[in-house]
Amino acid sequence: MLISAGDNLGGYKILEYKAVVFGTASSAEGSNYRQTALKKACENADLLGANALINMHIEICQIADKTQEATVYGDAVIVKIDSDYGLATGEIHEHKVNLEAYLPKARKSEIARVQEANGYKFVACPRCGTKYKTDVDANGDVHIKGFHDVDDDEPGLQIFCLRCGTKFTVPGTK
Repeated sequence: MLISAGDNLGGYKILEYKAVVFGTASSAEGSNYRQTALKKACENADLLGANALINMHIEICQIADKTQEATVYGDAVIVKIDSDYGLATGEIHEHKVNLEAYLPKARKSEIARVQEANGYKFVACPRCGTKYKTDVDANGDVHIKGFHDVDDDEPGLQIFCLRCGTKFTVPGTK
């Protein structure tokens, strides 16, 4: 199945528009739920006799506390190689699509500055300067009362600023 986010496929001629097809999947189905939604949309296009999906869009929305749903939709079409482009005739080859390329990239959090005042250590949000008092436990790990690590993939403690929403890393003292 050929897939395009545009309204055509370069080198191919659209012979027939079949219908708009959809595919949905939730993150409860596994970490590859975006690809599952795309696969379902392609299967629906295939049921109509289409060999391509154009105008492909993906929408991700929150449906529960930590559950997201992906909906993929597009126009199911029948295409053939356009001989006007001088391409060799033959069968259409399947292409793999990396849907991660369509999603915004997570930014690495900024590092907060440690400040000392009146015997206490504070970290300041790198964007707005809001200060948070830090505590160090017996292991030397830095904590901020009432905050938990929001990003297990990055080393150290990451929090979201209550004032501006910026995610930043609280430097350790080890």
